[in-house]
Amino acid sequence: MRILVISQTGDFLGVASRLVYEGHSVSMWIKERAYARSGRGIVNRVDSWRSGLRDTDLVLVDMVGMGNIERVLRTVQRPFIGASPAMDRLELERAEGMRIFAEHGIVCPETHAFPDPQSARSSFAEGPGFEPVCIKADDNIGCATSRLIMDREQLDWAFAQYPSGTPLIVQKIVEGVEVSTEGWFNGTEWIRPFNHTFEEKRLMDGGLGPQTGCMGNVVVACEGCRLTKATVERLKPFLVRIGWRGPVDVNCIVNEEGAFALEATARFGYDAIEALLEGIRLPVGDFFREIAAGTMKEMPVTNEFCISVRLAVPPYPAEDDDIEAEYGEPILGINENNIGHLWPCNVMIEDDLFKTSGADGLTLKATARAEDLQLARRRVYRTLDNIRVGSKMYRRDIGLRVSDDLEKLRGWGWCK
Repeated sequence: MRILVISQTGDFLGVASRLVYEGHSVSMWIKERAYARSGRGIVNRVDSWRSGLRDTDLVLVDMVGMGNIERVLRTVQRPFIGASPAMDRLELERAEGMRIFAEHGIVCPETHAFPDPQSARSSFAEGPGFEPVCIKADDNIGCATSRLIMDREQLDWAFAQYPSGTPLIVQKIVEGVEVSTEGWFNGTEWIRPFNHTFEEKRLMDGGLGPQTGCMGNVVVACEGCRLTKATVERLKPFLVRIGWRGPVDVNCIVNEEGAFALEATARFGYDAIEALLEGIRLPVGDFFREIAAGTMKEMPVTNEFCISVRLAVPPYPAEDDDIEAEYGEPILGINENNIGHLWPCNVMIEDDLFKTSGADGLTLKATARAEDLQLARRRVYRTLDNIRVGSKMYRRDIGLRVSDDLEKLRGWGWCK
């Protein structure tokens, strides 16, 4: 199968490499120049996603923000996943996402929308009291721009960190279990089962350090439960209306009183997609082809715990365009025994060696699965411990909170 991946920063490279190993012909266009070396020797890097489009069997768009491509893909009648203006709005326009949630009966925390940081600052300066809040900007402008503010004294500083004119929302913080609930849609119906993701976003063990977007997660399949019915399942009319085929995820805080939707992931989730594919009992190419064609009704996924952990090198998680990770260092320890559980990121193959390719320092992800969560953890960390590259870093506590969180969710009646 001839597959084209359209990407902003190469997020899908690990999955693209798996498609190559399955024998598919994979071409990849990456928009951002900082990632010019990523994937060299692994996939066919192309300078234009339009060239050869009509000869492509499947198109995969790996990130929101490229919804304008949808019209072109429908015009040339290529099967695709991703590229939806409506899904762009759901994730990137924070107030619009909250409106869509509310329109479909999905409960959200108390949320206030502002056209710019100055308006938000003025509103909170005049408020009579203060409760902890989370500030989120439109367009996902950097992983570190979602800020938890626990004290009023931090507010002025926090609002000053956003560019003038940036729309944002301010949400009241709700205490509980953080969990994402994902469903895959075939254009008309949900593909069973759903899945829950338990993610760690900060750089260091214990939830310390800067936000990274993701440092690792655990994914578990779910046939359907009170939590799916209160969140992602309610988006079905919206997804039918836009003809969506692919994944959508609702990130929530859940407690005994309710499930409170924080935001949507209206695309492949990183690194949930790698963890999920660890448990899919079907070649990855066949899986995506059936999703794009709208023919899949049941997802052939294991009931095991599936875990994914990121390995990075400095300057990760820095996002300064003027800073680039060192490149060209050999990555040793990748072999035929573990390659099926590794997903390269900013990596290239040169002189028959996997090497770092620079950019932001995110190097690879390792995955594992097992019926026992602790066994899955041992497997993934054994793989990571055997990878040899200078200054490597990864969290050692991915998955530790999952058993307790699942026990709470089941005790409150949200999960089976």
